[in-house]
Amino acid sequence: MADVIKNGILVTPDSGSGDTQLTVKAQTPNKGNRVKQTATFVVTAPGVSENKTFTANHLPKAEFVTFDNGSTQAVDKAGGSIKITGKSNSASLTFTKGSGDIITADITSITYQANGSDATNGQEIDGDPGATAQYAFELTLSANANETIDAKTQQIIVKGATSSVTATITLNQTAGDPTLEVSPTSIDVPQDGSEVNVQVTTNTTFTVSAQ
Repeated sequence: MADVIKNGILVTPDSGSGDTQLTVKAQTPNKGNRVKQTATFVVTAPGVSENKTFTANHLPKAEFVTFDNGSTQAVDKAGGSIKITGKSNSASLTFTKGSGDIITADITSITYQANGSDATNGQEIDGDPGATAQYAFELTLSANANETIDAKTQQIIVKGATSSVTATITLNQTAGDPTLEVSPTSIDVPQDGSEVNVQVTTNTTFTVSAQ
């Protein structure tokens, strides 16, 4: 015996003899389809002229969006390219920046990946893959290097086609290395008491003492 599959709905067995109970279930558990999927199945029997049919509805999952890393993701102090991934069944995704200063670029119309294809921030995704199944998304951003001795954060917010469908992830960037430079390293101090300047360049506190 085999299965009969249509629109993600599985019926088993595909044949039998005498009174038989058919089992109907989703082909893929938690498929994530946002729109109800309907399939009609036909039951025939030799010598019976009128075929019998039944309709099965694969019930939808509510619209959702989640980040794979949950609510936080680490970012190296050197910055560079970072990938933020997640899953959704929304018809469109809109990414915005919340509080923080790791990402300085405007992401209003950035391109991201949805179901393996390019999609534009805030616009409907071609083919609406979330109607029939959840899909993976990937957003690539460029983080600035952290040149301070303090850790930094950046919120990235994503909203679905329904404004109440939202998720937020906080990027946590480790502190940069402390730096210290003085320029010039040798000066002449005039006899008349006039001032000469030495520039201290640092990302942390400093003290001056006599050697």
